[in-house]
Amino acid sequence: MDLSTLLKFVHVCAALIWVGGGFVMVLGGIARAKSASAEDQLAHIRTVAFLGTRLFMPASIVTLASGVALLFAAGWGWQPFTILGLAGIVFTAAFGALVLGPSCEKVASTAEAWGAVSALPMLRRVYRLAGLDYAVQFAIIFLMVVKPSWSDFAVFGGMASVIVLAALAALRPIPQTTA
Repeated sequence: MDLSTLLKFVHVCAALIWVGGGFVMVLGGIARAKSASAEDQLAHIRTVAFLGTRLFMPASIVTLASGVALLFAAGWGWQPFTILGLAGIVFTAAFGALVLGPSCEKVASTAEAWGAVSALPMLRRVYRLAGLDYAVQFAIIFLMVVKPSWSDFAVFGGMASVIVLAALAALRPIPQTTA
């Protein structure tokens, strides 16, 4: 096995843990939103926050490091999929560390101060923001598989449309419900 193959294996495994694991956690939280108590929903988001710093962030760093190493070991150079993939990974890692992580902590602190039910609107916002993050992550995966050239305008337009729609969905107002 050569270095490129080993790096590709590490890169894919780290991305699988990062993207797949987080995606399952978000889907689990959304699925529980209809039937679980507010306390159970908050226990779930606390688990997500716990895993975020201990599993998902390290996996994102390994994904980034192995991807950059693979870029040079495989001789791919600075092609569109490598440049945009790198930009996407930097965005989503920063978004997780600067937006999603602190948002989860705010949900937990609000629940402790004001009760679990009071934190549910913020929890719904976290899941919407996670949807935006996953739109970017799946766009990165798409780039890695398709490897488009700069002239593939339809590919980039479609990806941009999906990300913009996810951003609009994430940022729309949360309806106020009475408990």
